[in-house]
Amino acid sequence: MTAAIQWVVQPGDGSAVGDVLAKARALGAQVGGRVLLNGRPAAPDDPIEPGDRIDLWPADPPPDAARVQILAHRDGVLCANKPAGLPTESTPRGPDSLVSGIIQCLSGGRAHAATRLDATVSGVVLCTLGRDAARWVQQWRDRGQLERRYVAIVAGFLPDQGDWDWPLGKIRDRGGRHRVSHQAPRTRRAHTHFVVRARVEPSPGADTPAAIVELRPATGRMHQLRAHAALGGAPILGDRTYGGQRQLVASDGQVHELRRIALHARQVLSPTFAAAAPVPPELRKWWRLLGGEDGDWDRLGA
Repeated sequence: MTAAIQWVVQPGDGSAVGDVLAKARALGAQVGGRVLLNGRPAAPDDPIEPGDRIDLWPADPPPDAARVQILAHRDGVLCANKPAGLPTESTPRGPDSLVSGIIQCLSGGRAHAATRLDATVSGVVLCTLGRDAARWVQQWRDRGQLERRYVAIVAGFLPDQGDWDWPLGKIRDRGGRHRVSHQAPRTRRAHTHFVVRARVEPSPGADTPAAIVELRPATGRMHQLRAHAALGGAPILGDRTYGGQRQLVASDGQVHELRRIALHARQVLSPTFAAAAPVPPELRKWWRLLGGEDGDWDRLGA
C-alpha cells in the first residue's frame, strides 16, 4: 500500500479538511482515498486548526470486472462475492463498486443491490436485475425465507452460543459520521444468533482470547453484527468504529496492521439457490497469527 502524505496544518491552509485536500492536489499529490485528522477518520467538511495533522492516502485503484466473482445467477437474482475495500454501490468517492463491476460482467443493463456490505467487509451480496427479481427477493424476506450467514474473528470471551437482541438506532459521532447504538433516541428491533466455532487463548498479539464466530442475523439493521458483537464484549477484529483491535503482533514481534474488518458474509440461502463465498486469505492469516489453525474454519459446516 502506498504511504500516506502527512500534512501539518499551517495558518492559511484553510478552515476545513477539504481545503487541505484541494491544496495537496494543486501541488500534484495524487490523493483521494482515506483521510485521517489527528488519527481519526475525517470528512472534507471537518474543521481544522493550525497544528492539526492530516494523513492523506491515494485513492484505491479502480476495481475491474475481474475482481467481481459471480457465484450464482438464476431468474434475474444474482449473488456475487464482494472483496473487502470495494463498496457495494457507488459512493461520492467514485463510481466503482461491486454493482458497477457486475454490470461490466453482464456487458450492460441494470443491477440493484438487495443486500449490502460495508466497504471493509467481504462476502456474498445478493443483487436483482429487474422488477420481477426484486419482488421475489422481497417476498422471501417477508416470509422469512432469505437467510444470511456470516463469520467473524472476535476478541473477547463468548459462551458457546447465544442471542443478541439489543435494539439499535443511528447516531452521529463527533466527525458527523453515522454509527449505531442501543442508546440512540430512536431504536429498532435487532436480533442476531451467534455460535462459536473455534477458540484460541490469548497470544503474543492479543491480551484477550479470540474466537471464530458464526453470525446469523434475523434482522438487517445498519452495522448490526458489528455493534452487537461489541455490546456482547467481543468486538470484531479491525472494527475501529466499535472498539475492535487495530493490529496483531506475531510471535517474532512483527506488527500486522488490520486494514479491514474481520467480518465475511459467507452464505446466502434462498428458496431457489444457495451461494457461498470462501473465507478470504487475510482472515485465515490473522487467525494463524492468533494461534489458530486453518482446520478450524472447517467447523463452519454447510
